[in-house]
Amino acid sequence: MSKKKIVILVIAIILFIAALIGIYFLTTKDKEQSITGTVIVSKDNYIILESQEGDYLVKNIENSYELGDEVTITYQKSSLKETSPIEVTATKEVIVKRAQNETQEEPEKTQEEESSSNTNKTNNNSSNQTSNNQTTTNQNTDESNNKKETSNNVTTTQNESTTQNNPSNNNTKSADEEVLTYVRSIESDTENGITSTLKSGFITVVDFLFYDGKIAGHTFNELTTSAKLEVLKAALWIDDKVDSVFPGYKETISNGASKVYTSVKNLIVSTYLDITTSICESHSNLCESAKSDFQDLKQSFGFTWDLIKSLASSGLDKLASWYEIWSGK
Repeated sequence: MSKKKIVILVIAIILFIAALIGIYFLTTKDKEQSITGTVIVSKDNYIILESQEGDYLVKNIENSYELGDEVTITYQKSSLKETSPIEVTATKEVIVKRAQNETQEEPEKTQEEESSSNTNKTNNNSSNQTSNNQTTTNQNTDESNNKKETSNNVTTTQNESTTQNNPSNNNTKSADEEVLTYVRSIESDTENGITSTLKSGFITVVDFLFYDGKIAGHTFNELTTSAKLEVLKAALWIDDKVDSVFPGYKETISNGASKVYTSVKNLIVSTYLDITTSICESHSNLCESAKSDFQDLKQSFGFTWDLIKSLASSGLDKLASWYEIWSGK
């Protein structure tokens, strides 16, 4: 066989193999696949399914679903994106099983139960009449006390007004300023290699956030919403530094104590997500800022979808809002 024929044969074989590969690719690229799972997030234009194969973010949803519904979704293989959750575009939806309705109808009462119920109503009416007489007497006493309290409140309001108008009292820092100054001093010291206050600062901040502790005489609830988010971000940084600078320290102080310091990160993340959810219901500008900041935290501390899902496991109703904050949607 001449060299020319051999070359032609080799080229033909290569082209034949390439054709087979192309045919295989074209026939499998848009092959329909399906997934069955339980709805754990339900929005107008997408749902998230929890299945044995993993969690799926399903777009192009046409029907409405409740949490707990079992659904089979058909999608084109070409629409699948290897994200977390896995993203697909639905071409067909089939409801397998609706979520169980926990509301049960009240059983009909027997004649004896009806008679007993009527007797109880009569006794209750008599008891309520006596209670009403006592309430009237108490109300008269309360009205007298309320008059005294109103008089005292007027005096207190006048005193507060005088205090607010006194220039000498306007030099004090706000709760936001004092608390943020404290947590940022811990960050600054640690960045400069001064770790002597890191342990005590960690405990102080955790107690302040979750155990009714105070910083500079102020509680967490006294802060503005934006300041709360700033403190939570600082707390994540401090928590991370304690783990890296003093490994095992949190486990040591948690042993035998009534307070838990080992799962602080999860508590901080949950609180941040709850506050941001509340913000996004009424303050669009601050909502975008809080979401953007969470994206930075997500990158810095490695917040995964599995973490967010596990934190919301006791209340899936909040998972939809948390997902949109976590994903930055």
